[in-house]
Amino acid sequence: MSPQTALYDDWKSQLSQQTNWQVEGKLAFISPDERQSANLNWQQQEQLNQLILTSFIGTRVLALTQNTNGAELEYDDHIYHDINASRLLARLTGFNIPMDSADNWLKGTVDDPSLQVDELGRAKNVTWHAPDGDQWQISYADYQQYAGFWLPKKLTLKHQDIKIKIQLYEWHFN
Repeated sequence: MSPQTALYDDWKSQLSQQTNWQVEGKLAFISPDERQSANLNWQQQEQLNQLILTSFIGTRVLALTQNTNGAELEYDDHIYHDINASRLLARLTGFNIPMDSADNWLKGTVDDPSLQVDELGRAKNVTWHAPDGDQWQISYADYQQYAGFWLPKKLTLKHQDIKIKIQLYEWHFN
């Protein structure tokens, strides 16, 4: 986990401008009916956003890609299409993950009147409104310093009776 550099004075605005990134970690999806966990590799390159989930032994569970033309999901040896990645994922897997604007909530740079920050200006809690109208309670439990930024390490998303726990290990920017 390097490079270790001093924090930028304006790390939050600099981080919000980073549009090309990749992060690895784990995701746990918890609903009243089931618990699923997977390794995640999430990356964004300009207008392309891709989430790949793999099992703990490395088998690909799904690959969800969103770009300006719409969304594509590779799941169960088939490829599915829709305009909206979150809707496509929910329809085929039952998982509801807010893919839209993930760039902001995943990096902790979400800007909303409900945002609560800690003494270092890092996001702690926010009520995030997804473009589809869903409301998510997002809690940031831990951060890591990397490449001049504070980056979320542990976060929890809650929407109705769904909880998603995300643990992030390695961030990369290019």
